[in-house]
Amino acid sequence: MPHDISAVIQEHLQGLEANLKEYFPPINSNKEWIRNPFSINIETTFSDLNVESLIELSCDTALKDIYKERSLIDFWLSCRQEYPVVSEQAIKFLMPFVTTYKCEAGFSTLVFLKNKYRNRLEVEPDLRIKLTCFPVNLEFLVKNKQLHTSH
Repeated sequence: MPHDISAVIQEHLQGLEANLKEYFPPINSNKEWIRNPFSINIETTFSDLNVESLIELSCDTALKDIYKERSLIDFWLSCRQEYPVVSEQAIKFLMPFVTTYKCEAGFSTLVFLKNKYRNRLEVEPDLRIKLTCFPVNLEFLVKNKQLHTSH
């Protein structure tokens, strides 16, 4: 590969790396408990957190099962009643990632819907259908429609 092309590719990859670090800064070791509260070293990790609550949470076997079944944000949302302080700090840390992803997905969907072949003034209904997480119940929709019989 010629040197000038290699230099351009390397510069582009370094720019991508810088942009990714801007969107996703490195996680401090003191935030590692958010990713997995069941495999941490309590003594060396925390200073300002309610350590007793985290110790109780890490010993709760029912929550460990919930942790295995759900996504990370859903797990911390389910802990809000029993462990409000720990859960609140975890949710505050995780929310920017979820909202950034949702915004990026929305813009990508909007670009897909508003192309030169499918240009509509009112894109909200299509956008809502494309971004929803609810499954479509086709049987229910078809059942409520009247059949058109041939004459």
